[in-house]
Amino acid sequence: MIEQADVSAIPSAPIGSFRLELSEEARASLQAVRVAQEAARMQARRQTQQARLWFLTAVGVLVLAGVEIAPRVSRWWHVRRHPATASAAKPVSATARPAMAALAAPAEAAPAPTPDSAAPSAIAQDASQRALQAGCDTDLVRSTPWRLSPEACARAFALHPNDSALALAVAHAEHAHGHLAEGAQWAKRALALDPDAAEAYVLIARADVADGRQEDARTAYRHYLQLAPRGWHHSEARAALRPPRTKTSSN
Repeated sequence: MIEQADVSAIPSAPIGSFRLELSEEARASLQAVRVAQEAARMQARRQTQQARLWFLTAVGVLVLAGVEIAPRVSRWWHVRRHPATASAAKPVSATARPAMAALAAPAEAAPAPTPDSAAPSAIAQDASQRALQAGCDTDLVRSTPWRLSPEACARAFALHPNDSALALAVAHAEHAHGHLAEGAQWAKRALALDPDAAEAYVLIARADVADGRQEDARTAYRHYLQLAPRGWHHSEARAALRPPRTKTSSN
């Protein structure tokens, strides 16, 4: 007879505990998925809020800039179109009114100079000098040269004939008002006082271009680049010195 194997000796694993372990792992995995989804939603919400905040901030900055710049642009456009009216309507500052009144006073009203009146005389002379320089702020040469008055700058230069900055201010004022030839003459005067006044060469070059003297203009632009290779007008000068493009004929 064939002997039967004793199957009772084979250990059997509990089926219920195996299913319980799989169920706990599944729960842990689902819980991890839920936590990751919630974290992703929170991060997306934070990014959306930050984007909205940046957008509102940018809009606010643009609105404030528009409110600040719009009046200046309007005044600039009005002065460009009506320079005579704008200069006549320009308000006189409180500090300049006493100086202008001193200039407008008749000569016979002034007392005779005495040793005791030396200090008041110096004060009156300083007030007259400030009045003559009104309308010729050299700080406006680069930003808004159209606000300079050629006449006021010329009077200020007459008080300081060795000041190259004032001569260059007259040149910029004449150039901004469309008087290119006069601006070039004043630019040459500024160069005579200060050979390193690089911007004077730009005004001279523009006047040469307007008169058709292209080679003279190129020479002036070269001098400018020698003095200020990375100056305010270096792009203009380099563009003027580029060789002209030759047209290719097609057969």
